[in-house]
Amino acid sequence: IMNADTKRQLNKIAEKCIHLKGKERPEVIWLQEHHKKVQTDCGLKSKIDTDQLLYERMYQKKPEELHNLTKLRYWRTGRSVPGNRDQCLSYGQALCLSENELPYLIQAYYDHSITVYTPASAGTSPDYSVKYEKMIKLTEAYLEKIPSEQLSRFQIPSEKKNHYLRHLYFTDAFHYIHVRPVPEKVLTKHIVSTRYDSEFTRHKKLLGEIPRTVMIRHLLILGLPDITLKQLNEQLSFFGFLPLTESHTLVSGEYQDWLLIQLFQLYEKKCHSFSKEEKLLWFQNACRILDHYFIRTGHPKLRFMHFKALDL
Repeated sequence: IMNADTKRQLNKIAEKCIHLKGKERPEVIWLQEHHKKVQTDCGLKSKIDTDQLLYERMYQKKPEELHNLTKLRYWRTGRSVPGNRDQCLSYGQALCLSENELPYLIQAYYDHSITVYTPASAGTSPDYSVKYEKMIKLTEAYLEKIPSEQLSRFQIPSEKKNHYLRHLYFTDAFHYIHVRPVPEKVLTKHIVSTRYDSEFTRHKKLLGEIPRTVMIRHLLILGLPDITLKQLNEQLSFFGFLPLTESHTLVSGEYQDWLLIQLFQLYEKKCHSFSKEEKLLWFQNACRILDHYFIRTGHPKLRFMHFKALDL
């Protein structure tokens, strides 16, 4: 399914992705342009003076010490981002961002969905109902693709597979990362995936902050092998996230979007004549190769299919 030349191509993609990091985040450059605009419009002499003005706008008081401005300097220089959504929005309002500019701050600079739902807000939001219904359809389509022999292996009655969605997802996830072989007898025990229950349930219900990388992983595992790059981008936009964009970076500076776009382009080129089963095996193998490269070279932030609960 995958020859040595394709493996070399994947390793070269991973290597180039690592080398892309180091330049200033495009999102930070955008932020600095707005910071400069505030400085110019208000006739301020320095960036520190501008940080102080922004602090006063955010907290309705002057900073007690200069070190209180450190976090604003870190946000402006890309060393960190605001600690939560409210803080990020307050920062955007202090910068006088327009209604059209605030989404870029949240989706690109902060790397989150434009909307977040709580159990209380979900009950009164028409948008939430539409998105939740879409997520249910994606999980149902995923369950329909589970081979009957896999259900038998896990002792899951076909009529009750929806009840075991978490375990099926959790065990599937191992096929996308580079790990030591996990004994079959371990994976067939449903208790092994209980560590992922609360997080998975919350994500499935679209409640609370869901990191964009996590949503990408969900959409890939639920949608493969049928999902295309175009469909992935449409789904990300539907759920309120920035679609994959080559110039977009993680808050830590990695060009993960570029990596995924290259992966999909290679996938669609190499697998157009494959069966669905072969396509899925190819994509899983490709993800494992990339995951192993990032482990070996010490770049864990680029392990886009890995999550902590898989570390058995």
